[in-house]
Amino acid sequence: MQRDTLAPLVIGGLVAAAIAAGLWVTGGPKSARAEKRDLSRLEDLRRLSEFINCVAQETKEVPKMLAPMDSCGTDQPFLDRTSNAPYRFEKLSDKSFRLCADFERPDLVADYDIADGSLDRASGCIRMNLR
Repeated sequence: MQRDTLAPLVIGGLVAAAIAAGLWVTGGPKSARAEKRDLSRLEDLRRLSEFINCVAQETKEVPKMLAPMDSCGTDQPFLDRTSNAPYRFEKLSDKSFRLCADFERPDLVADYDIADGSLDRASGCIRMNLR
């Protein structure tokens, strides 16, 4: 092989290896889409948390189940936009509750994304207290 054709092949090989390594490290487009869907789920849980806090202010306790309430807004994300599965809700006490979603990449949900709750990555549930 001549010297003038070897250099472009080596450079091309290095570029291909760098692209492959970048996709391996970041997870590629599929992982990015899953992360975006998880951020959407997290935003839905935040909205539901605000809704629950509003209902609790009206009724003086955490509701037993999630249902629309005119005074707190009827346009709540009770269902996962991707799977149409309902978000899970559990009343723990008059002052605390759990909201759960089926996260695709819970390992990528950062603690600061959760704000005032704590995420159990294994179950996909966030434990929250009333404000």
